[in-house]
Amino acid sequence: MNRPQNRLGAWLTGKVAEDCFPGAAWLVGDAGRVIDEGAVGDAVVEPRRIMATTSTLYDLASLTKPLSTALLAVRLQSAGVLKLEDRVGRHLPEWRPTDEGPSLTLLDLLTHRSGLPAWLPLYVSASDVAGRVAAVAAAPRAHAPLLGVTYSCPNYLLAGFALERASGSPLDRLFRDHVTGPAGLRDPLFRPDRAEQPRIAATETGNAHESALAGPGAAGYNGFRGDLIWGEVHDHNAWSLGGAAGNAGLFGTARGVWSLARHFLPGGSLLGAEERSWFGHDFTPGLNQARGVGFQLASTPGCSAGPSLSPRSFGHTGFTGTSLWIDPEAERIFVLLTNRVHPRFRERDLHPLRREFHALALAL
Repeated sequence: MNRPQNRLGAWLTGKVAEDCFPGAAWLVGDAGRVIDEGAVGDAVVEPRRIMATTSTLYDLASLTKPLSTALLAVRLQSAGVLKLEDRVGRHLPEWRPTDEGPSLTLLDLLTHRSGLPAWLPLYVSASDVAGRVAAVAAAPRAHAPLLGVTYSCPNYLLAGFALERASGSPLDRLFRDHVTGPAGLRDPLFRPDRAEQPRIAATETGNAHESALAGPGAAGYNGFRGDLIWGEVHDHNAWSLGGAAGNAGLFGTARGVWSLARHFLPGGSLLGAEERSWFGHDFTPGLNQARGVGFQLASTPGCSAGPSLSPRSFGHTGFTGTSLWIDPEAERIFVLLTNRVHPRFRERDLHPLRREFHALALAL
């Protein structure tokens, strides 16, 4: 079946032909309207071929960090449930780091200035939350807190645990009650129903890449998946927690991501002006990355925003091949969702492709 193609569609079709990913969905819009959207390629190529459409649900991977965890943290602060300046140990008493440095706050976690390592296979260390918190506390630091930025999944795993403890509710319920419910959205969502599988983009066959990343430290661990990951979260830390975690777990369509991203711009019903200011403010001035709560800022050298977006833009990417950038000056939102890990992981830097996407999209 042939689909009509515009400039972005033709360009992305070329990227499919280059084996950057099997398929993609995109949307370019502002706070009130869709300017351009479409889909190319395939959502699934194995075990059977299923075409990507604008209704395809993608594993959003680390877009979960800003769209769920960071957004919930700010919403719960407004509700008086917690404060972003709370120390981690206030909500997670298992947090007993051995170093003598300053006590970490939720804001340190949410801006990646904590010094925690970039990644840990916590499922190897413990099956419960308390054990995983203790494992992070015992892990060597990448650097001293507040002296650098290390993008870190453990930061957001801890933040997710803290939100659950402070509120008394699991993350998926918090997300429905405080985000998608009030916004009237069907997606993004955690743990899509099994019946939705035919419209979900598949990811990797087994955890080949993550098991290699875990290395000898995972010797004896028998929990890695071997079959095609399709309709379940790809990230194994999140999967081993039931599919909803602070670092990953959301699935969404391009239109669903845009519909939620609109609330980070003026006029959205979820956030007031003070709440919105947390996401675009630079909490890491002078460090190696410019970071707001949840998002990377476009002023970060070499980031995926590219020179076409204003320095005030903020955005995020996901390991599966997803990307969201919001430009408050142009009042534009750029969503690009792919499943570059299907049916195998591709060792390819997508940042140049994302920068070109933004440049083409701004010309629409």
